Amino acid sequence: MAKTRKEKENRFMLTITKRSGLEEEFRLGKIANSMRNAGISQETAQSVADSIIYHEGMTTSEVRNRVIGGIKNREPQAARQFESHPRKSH
Repeated sequence: MAKTRKEKENRFMLTITKRSGLEEEFRLGKIANSMRNAGISQETAQSVADSIIYHEGMTTSEVRNRVIGGIKNREPQAARQFESHPRKSH
């Protein structure tokens, strides 16, 4: 039986370390949304987000590098688009 996105998110009760050093709850959906906001297709965004192996305390820079690598493997032009997309600053 396939798991819903919410069920997948619930299995990831991890924290992520932001550039500022603050930690926050990791949310898988934010990664796919970030890719979609940069113009990446829904299919690629979801596939990349689902393929990344996450760990406790992972930094946002690590996540971004893994996302870029995942996009490059699927849509090289889209990876350049994501890399140039401005990051949110908090």
